[in-house]
Amino acid sequence: MSKDVALNLLQLVALTIPPIAVLIQMLRRSDNLEWQQRKWSFGLAITSVVAFIGAGISVLVYFLGYANVPLPLVAGLVLAVLGLVPFALFTAILYQEHKAEHGP
Repeated sequence: MSKDVALNLLQLVALTIPPIAVLIQMLRRSDNLEWQQRKWSFGLAITSVVAFIGAGISVLVYFLGYANVPLPLVAGLVLAVLGLVPFALFTAILYQEHKAEHGP
């Protein structure tokens, strides 16, 4: 049963990243938001991505410790989790750009 929960958690992470990317794109295009709202929005997006990275790492640790997962699958899981890091960094860079353009 734990294995099913871990797999479902990975599916949740995989399904929620695209909507976050779309929301960040929408935020980037919005011209009528005050700086404080932009700041909070970017903070929420970065927090969300960091939380998903943590969830991916915890599932990866579970699989490494308790399930006999083949090495290629473990490598794929590691790459999937590491793939979220550039997304978080991109969001942080986009935040800096917006701060320079719209911030105080």
